This record gives sequence, C-alpha cells and structure tokens, in this order.
Amino acid sequence: MLFSNKTLGVLVKIILRKMNRCEFIYNAAMTIDGKIATREGDSQLSDELDWKEVHAIRRDVDAIMVGITTVQQDDPKLTVKFYGPLKKYPTRIIIDSRGKIPINARVINFEKDKYPTLIATTTHIDPKKKEQLIQKGVTVIEAGINQHVDLLLLAKKLWELGIKKVLLEGGGTLAWGLLEQDLIDEIRLFVAPFLTGGKKATSLIMGEGFPKILSSRKFNLVDLKSRNSNVIVKYSRK
Repeated sequence: MLFSNKTLGVLVKIILRKMNRCEFIYNAAMTIDGKIATREGDSQLSDELDWKEVHAIRRDVDAIMVGITTVQQDDPKLTVKFYGPLKKYPTRIIIDSRGKIPINARVINFEKDKYPTLIATTTHIDPKKKEQLIQKGVTVIEAGINQHVDLLLLAKKLWELGIKKVLLEGGGTLAWGLLEQDLIDEIRLFVAPFLTGGKKATSLIMGEGFPKILSSRKFNLVDLKSRNSNVIVKYSRK
C-alpha cells in the first residue's frame, strides 16, 4: 500500500507522539457551555447509565488519574463499581507536585489491598511526607525538578511500570497540562443539557490555552449518540 508524503508525515508524528509512553483517555461530564463544575464546585452531571459506562472504562484501563485539587475537593475512592471482582484492579494515580495529599485520603486508604495508589510528584516533595506515603503502601514517583510534574516524563515512567492506558477524570488544569504536551489520545464527553456560565466555574480545559486555532490540537470524531437530552461524544487524535 502506497501513502502520500503528507499521510506518511502524519503517521510518523502519531508514532513518535505515542512511542514508549502510556496513552491517556480524558473522560468528563460537562454542560452545554463546557463547564465540568459550577462556581461552587457542583459537578453532578452524569446520569446513572453514564456512571455505569464510565466504570466500564475504569475496568478496562490500567490506571485512573486525577489531580490533587480533585482529591482535596471530592476525596474520591477511584474504584470500579458494578463490574467486580476484577482480574486486575486499576492503579489510582494522583498528580501532586508538592505532596499535599492528606494521609487519610480515601484514595490512599480505601481497599488498598486491591487498588494500588501512585503519587506523581516532583523533587520538591517533603522527604518526611514521601516516607509517610511509602509507609502507607503508596508508590511515589518524582517526575521533574520544576514546580509542576513533568507529564511527558511521567508518561514514560508509567509505561516502564507496565501502565499502558490511563483514564483521566479531572480536572481542567491537569487536562490542559496533558493537552499542551499533546498527550491526550482520546476524549469521551457526556454533555448534559444545562447552561451554568460563570468565570469561576471549572471548564473542560483550563490553563493558559493556545493563542491560535491552528496551534491547538485537532481531534477526529469517532462516535456520537444521544440519550434523552444528553449527548455522548468520542474523539480521537489518531
């Protein structure tokens, strides 16, 4: 099969972008105006059927990842419901540049005999806090020497640990960090029929943003369906 130079160039970029690193699926529920939480932090957008679909994705990935803000606000368990017991339980990954996670967080303590927990941090983490986490059975990875976790370096370290596919569930700032590094491979969105507005409401993607449309990331639509007044849409970078 012959390919044009343009097609070959695209294929090479895809291969290089995904080489020796894990893949990231960004799943989120958002309003029509792209908010994943209101200005007061209310993020109850998914219906029961969508939650079951999300947990089916959790079941099939190697890890579930959120940022430290999500842990501080919601104290999630990041487990799989509806589909247990599992042959392999996903690792819970927290992006926490300075080791702020509370030792009593549920993501550390709940069913820790089944679900491994991994904290991705930087060299700025307090050594005492790092030792506390390790004593709790948490794997601590120092990915980067700057103020924020080096997400590309982390993606390569996760690959080396055998974590090939990661489900990102929050939040908007972490999603921007991955998008900026061109690390988001798939997006699954549950669009609920609400308009919330608000400058302080959390958007699907936060951060600085790209200056031009042509410099941003383009995704391809792979699936679209509706249920009641909700829309479920899937995109891919492939």
